[in-house]
Amino acid sequence: MSENISNFVTGLNTFFIGVVVVFSMLVLLILMIVILGKVMQALTKKPEAPAVAVKEEVQVAKEEVAAVVEEKKQDDLELVAVITAVIAASMGTTSDKLQVRSLRKVERKSL
Repeated sequence: MSENISNFVTGLNTFFIGVVVVFSMLVLLILMIVILGKVMQALTKKPEAPAVAVKEEVQVAKEEVAAVVEEKKQDDLELVAVITAVIAASMGTTSDKLQVRSLRKVERKSL
């Protein structure tokens, strides 16, 4: 019986050493990741641009917004044309006899 207890204590000793080694390596790995993250952040940090560059970026952004708005108007016209064609087809007439005055989205209730 005493031999079984001796083997059990030796096993516990090995178990605790293994647990300590695993958790210490995990802590070391976490520290390495945190340090590397801070180093990479410091290396990739961009210097601030002068104020003149900001004005140029604003001008470019305004031009891009104007292009998007113009594109959206064209998409709306295409949508009106498609809706008119569908209504004309369902009524059995041509689209030149229909006039679309406004479009609004109608909320549908789910069944």
